[in-house]
Amino acid sequence: MTPAQAGAPLDGPMTGNKLLKDMLGLLGTRAVWSVMGMVSGIILARWLGPHDRGVLALVLLLPSTLVTLVKFGAAQANVYMINRENAPIEKVASNALVLAIFWGLLTSVIVWLVRDQLTETVLRDVPDWALAFALVRTPLLLLDNYLFSILQATGKFGTYNIRLLLSESLRLVLLAIALIGFDLGLFAALSIYTGVWIFNVGWLMVTMAREIAFQLKVDWGLIKETYSFGIRSYVQILTQHMLIRVGFYMVSYFLGASQVAFYTIALRFTELVLEIPQAIGLVLYPRLTALPEDEVHRLTAQTCRRTLIVTLPAALALAVLGPYVIVLWYGEAFAPATAPLPWAAAAVAMMSMFVIITRDFTSRAEQRINTLSGLVALITNATLCYFLIPSLGIVGAAMATAAAYTAACAVLVAFFLAESGLTLGELFVPKRDDFEYFVGVLKKLAKRIPGATAVLPS
Repeated sequence: MTPAQAGAPLDGPMTGNKLLKDMLGLLGTRAVWSVMGMVSGIILARWLGPHDRGVLALVLLLPSTLVTLVKFGAAQANVYMINRENAPIEKVASNALVLAIFWGLLTSVIVWLVRDQLTETVLRDVPDWALAFALVRTPLLLLDNYLFSILQATGKFGTYNIRLLLSESLRLVLLAIALIGFDLGLFAALSIYTGVWIFNVGWLMVTMAREIAFQLKVDWGLIKETYSFGIRSYVQILTQHMLIRVGFYMVSYFLGASQVAFYTIALRFTELVLEIPQAIGLVLYPRLTALPEDEVHRLTAQTCRRTLIVTLPAALALAVLGPYVIVLWYGEAFAPATAPLPWAAAAVAMMSMFVIITRDFTSRAEQRINTLSGLVALITNATLCYFLIPSLGIVGAAMATAAAYTAACAVLVAFFLAESGLTLGELFVPKRDDFEYFVGVLKKLAKRIPGATAVLPS
C-alpha cells in the first residue's frame, strides 16, 4: 500500500523539507524580483508616459509570444525526458542550444518580413526600430526558456534564483541611471532590456557549462522523442499564453498604445498575486512526473487548497487597495489603470487553480485535457474581447479574461474529479492540516527571528 493509499501525509512540495525549501526559495526570489520589477515599472511609467510605456509593453510582449509559437512544448518535454525517461542531460542541453538558435533566428526573420501588417494592427504605434529590438530578444528568450527547463528538471533552483535577481538588479540600476539621471527615453529603455538579456543568457550558459557539457550538436533520436511529447503540450501552452495576452493585442488593435500601458499596469498587479501559484507550480511539476498516479491526484488537490489560502486574501487586497496604490506609485496620469482591478482580482483565484491543475495532467502526459480547457478559454476570451473592448475599453478586456479563466478552470476541475475520484471539497475547501501546515512554515521561519515564535499558535 502506498502512502497515498494509506492516507499518510504526502512528501510533496508543500511538505517535504527539500521541496519546501525549493518552493520557499523560489517564491522568495520571485517576490524580490517582482518588487524590483515594480520599481522599474514605476520609473518607466513616470519617465516615459502612457504612450511610450504602451509601446514598450508591446515590444516586450512580442518575443514571449513568438517563443511560445515555436517552442512546440520542448521546454516541458525537457523536464519530462530528464526525469521520466532518464535522458542524458548533456544531450538534452545540446539539443536545446541548437533548437533555440535555429527557431529564434528563423522566427525573427519571418516577423521582420511581415512587419508592416503587424504594426498596422496588433502592434499599432510600434515603430520599426522598436520592433527590431523585440526580434533581437527572441532567440535569447527562447534559449533562456530551454536552459531554465533543464535547471527545473535537475532541481538547480539556486542557479535560477541567482540569475533572476542578478538580471533584475542590473536592469533596475541601468534604468534609473538612464531615465532619472539622464532623462533618456524609449530607445534607451529598450537598449537596456536587450543588453541585460544578452548578459543574462551569457552568464547562464557559462554557469551551466561548468556542470553540463553541452555543445552545438544534435541528437536526432532525442529530438524526435522530445517533440513527440512536447507537441502534445504545444496547443495547451500556446492557448495558456494567449489566454491573457490576447487582451493586450486586442486592446492595441482597438485602442492604441496608451491604453495598452494602462492595461499592462492593471494586469501587473494580478501577476504579482500569480507569482504564488507560478512558483509552486515550477517546483510541483518535476515532482509530479516522478509519482504514481494516485499520489499525483492527492498532491495536486492538497496544493490547490493551500494555494487558495494564500491567493484569495491577496486577490481581495488587490481589489480594495490596488486603485490607491496605482495612483500613488504611478501618478494621476495612470489613474485609468485602476478601472479593471475588480475584474482582474476576480480572475486570480481561477487563474491560480488553472496553473496548479494543469501540472497534474501534464505530468501524466494527458495534455489533451489542458488543451481542451485552454481552447474553450481562448475562444471565450477572444470573442468577449471583440465585443466588449470597443464599448467598455480595458474593463471589457479584464471582464473577458475573468470569464475565460473561469470557463477553463471548470473544464479542468470536471475532468480532474472524474479521473481522481476526489470531491470538489477535497480540491477547494481547506482542511485543518492545511492551516497547521502554514503555522508550521511560519514557525520554521520565525526560528530565525529572536522572540518571534512567542506570538505564533502552539
